[in-house]
This record gives sequence, C-alpha cells and structure tokens, in this order.
Amino acid sequence: MQYTLYNTPRGGLASCIIDNGTNGCIGSNFYQYTLSNNNMKRYTYKPLVWLAFGVAGIGSPAFGQKQVTHQSQYWVRYFGKYKLSDDWSLNLEIEDRRFFKNNRQSNWFLPRVAVERKLGKGWAAGAGFSYYLASSPADPDQETVVTAPELRPHQYLTSSQNLGDLGIQHRFQFEERWIHNSTSTELTDGYHYQGRARYRFQLKYPLIKQKSAAGTLTAVAFDEILLNVGHSIVANTFDQNRIYAGLNYGLSKSFQVELGYLNWFQERSSGQQYYHRDIARLTIYHNLKLY
Repeated sequence: MQYTLYNTPRGGLASCIIDNGTNGCIGSNFYQYTLSNNNMKRYTYKPLVWLAFGVAGIGSPAFGQKQVTHQSQYWVRYFGKYKLSDDWSLNLEIEDRRFFKNNRQSNWFLPRVAVERKLGKGWAAGAGFSYYLASSPADPDQETVVTAPELRPHQYLTSSQNLGDLGIQHRFQFEERWIHNSTSTELTDGYHYQGRARYRFQLKYPLIKQKSAAGTLTAVAFDEILLNVGHSIVANTFDQNRIYAGLNYGLSKSFQVELGYLNWFQERSSGQQYYHRDIARLTIYHNLKLY
C-alpha cells in the first residue's frame, strides 16, 4: 500500500491509498476549493468505486503504471508487383512473422493482394484484401493455444516525388479489420470489426548506381503511425508506430533483396500495456511485366 496526493481536473486536491495489486484507490478523500466561502469542501467516495476505476486504468496517472514487454522477431516476406499495363498492376505479398526465441510463429499474411492504378503526377491508388492469422498468446515461451483469422480489406493512396536523388513517398491507408472472436483458449462464433488508419512517410536514396538494376544499392527508411478507429476502441486509439531502416540490393532487373531493422512500439487494448519489438526484416521484391 502507498499514500498519494494529486490534483483534480477542476483544481481541487485529492488523496487516496493505492492498492498495489490493482493500482486503484481503496480509500479516497476529495477536497474542492470554493470561492463563495473561501473554504475547502471535503467529499468522501466509496472505496469500491475508486477500486473499479483503478482496475479499468481510468483517472490520475497515479492509478496505473505502463507495462512494456520487450520481444525480438524476424519477418520473411515476398512482395510481387505484376504489371498489367502502363497504369495498372497487381501486388501480391506473403509474410511469415516469427519470434527469434524458440522460433515460434507470431503472424502470417496468406496473402495480401491489391490492385493498383497510377493516377498521374506521382499519385497512385489501390484497393485489396488480406487474410491474416494471429497466434496467441503473444509469448514465445508458450505454445500456441489459438490462431485467430482476420479478414482485412484495405484501400490506399500514395504520393511519390524526387528531390534530386532522394525519393520521397507518402502513403495513406485505411483497413477494415474483421477479427474472429476468440477466448484465450479457443475460437468462438462470429467476427468483430475494428477500423485502422495508417500514414507512412518513406525515404529512398541510392548509394550505388549502375546502368542496369543489378548491383544497385539503395538506402530505405520510413516512419509509420497506425491509429485504431471504431466504437469498440476505448483506451488505445493509438495502435502502434513503426520505424524502419534498411538496404535494398538489386539482384537483376526483376529481383531485389532488402534487409532492414524495424522498431515496433504498440499499445495494447488496456491502454496501460505495450509491446516494444526489435524486428529483423528480409524482403524479396519481384517485378514482372505481363504485357
């Protein structure tokens, strides 16, 4: 147990005893200063009410502490861009995400498909669908108990430009996530919906140039923020932030290989718990002209 004082939003002063197990107040007094009589008026709240606020993580920062879980993963992915015409292309992505520890699978993209059209002046738009599998619990020390499917349509808009050799791209994306209902041990009937908005700012700079695509080396970096949208979102409107840096090497006109580091910081649904992940990402890019 510990005793704390804190300021209230209306300029008052409150005191409470914090329970270490729940981070909630089990006894509290609230003092409000009133101008009419220049006195501090005292209110006493029922302990069970404050205990409930502590469990929910609502109220003063003194009620809860952030818990950050550090993990390491590696992602292996294939990204194919199949050109159907000068303006139209089909994108295909397959990705396996695993923990370094015990080589346990975390997630699968099987696959992510999108149709993209160039709009001119560096703009492009696309729409597609992903089939995503998430393994639970998200702990490499434990065996997978349940794997929950997610059906994920998405739409995006990109803007690309060059400042000398520096390539700049903005991507705006929205996802409609239909996540299979589940408990900690099994899948249950039905799906629930969550929307998610994403913005990515990306830079590319050539380090080694060649007359052909083979032998080129390009530095790549981006920052992407993801925000949750929907009535079911209570404590974690912020979903995650991803910071990436990598090197892309041209193997041939059609293939490139890219190796990079991704720093992932994600807020969980409680609003008080977070994942901080260090991720090594290997990508094979495949460009194929079909016309």
